[in-house]
Amino acid sequence: MKQITLKLYSFNELDKEAKRKALTTHRDLNVNFDWWDDEFEDFIELCSYLGIAVIKDKIKFRGFYSQGDGSGFSAKVDILKLITAIENESWKDYAPLQEFPFNVPAIDRRILPLLAKDILPNEPQIISRSQYYNVVVDLGIYVINENGREHDNVFEELDKLEEWLRTIAEILNRHLYSTLEKQYDFLCSDTAVKESMLNMEYLFTADGRSANYLAQLTKRKIHQS
Repeated sequence: MKQITLKLYSFNELDKEAKRKALTTHRDLNVNFDWWDDEFEDFIELCSYLGIAVIKDKIKFRGFYSQGDGSGFSAKVDILKLITAIENESWKDYAPLQEFPFNVPAIDRRILPLLAKDILPNEPQIISRSQYYNVVVDLGIYVINENGREHDNVFEELDKLEEWLRTIAEILNRHLYSTLEKQYDFLCSDTAVKESMLNMEYLFTADGRSANYLAQLTKRKIHQS
């Protein structure tokens, strides 16, 4: 039987090189769980101030530093509320410092009463494409009929409205991806990883190798004896 005495150190007790090794080894410490959940909730709440009801289980992303990375989300949209919210910058009631390059739609304003009176079905959607990380939109309008009369002349305006909604959706999608990327970068930063290791009382050998399992093993043996 051999007995080995080994000194273990907290992160702050390590020398510079050992700290670097510990940080590199535990770089993913803060992202080994559903770290994105708070960002999803924040995005959902922000969009609600715009009349956009985001479906949480339809939010998706892949990131962050490879070709093809991106995000997408699906939502139902209240067009009239969205236009009003943009005019009033209503999202700032939730996020006062957040700026968006939104514009109101450049369409014939006679379209809006048709939406308000449900002559135009007000069921537009933002859709997360199944095979790609971006969004498309669908106004959900096919036939426009009022008292047996079809309003064919408004389709040009509806095309403009749909293009406007697509622009809004893309701006929001870029915002979603950016917030996820920033949070991921922070969680993987030296500052965040160090803080987590200190809070969880991680222990290391002198050269920066993780030794928590040794401490746990010692506690187990003491308990068994």
